[in-house]
Amino acid sequence: MKLCKVSLFFALLVAICLPVVGQTAMRIDIPFNFVAAGKSLPAGHYRVARLPISDSAWYLSNDLTGVSMLADLADSTQNSHRPGLVFLRAGGTYSLIKIRTDYSGWDIPQSKVKQTLVSKDGSKAGDYIEIGAE
Repeated sequence: MKLCKVSLFFALLVAICLPVVGQTAMRIDIPFNFVAAGKSLPAGHYRVARLPISDSAWYLSNDLTGVSMLADLADSTQNSHRPGLVFLRAGGTYSLIKIRTDYSGWDIPQSKVKQTLVSKDGSKAGDYIEIGAE
């Protein structure tokens, strides 16, 4: 009987968690090589999904590789915006800096080296590139 109760509990937990994960999953075609959570990834078609272990845990994957990362909630949940990813291009390298869902933005922490990249004239270097979800 105890096994039946435990099995029922886990079945209900999965039934509750799956719709939440499904709402935050998106598919994105990234046309350039990039860095996410310190890992170099090739251009290609990716799936981005929130992991059920934590609100701030995300997983980015394609058919060959994947990376899990923690993100900090950055935007108010009151403003609607286009779901997708935001990259910073600096020194020929694209780095994932933000995940956007329908109503929230999640900042991906960057290393201090990337945060302090400067151009030759001393100003902040880099362009922001936003790629929308399919």
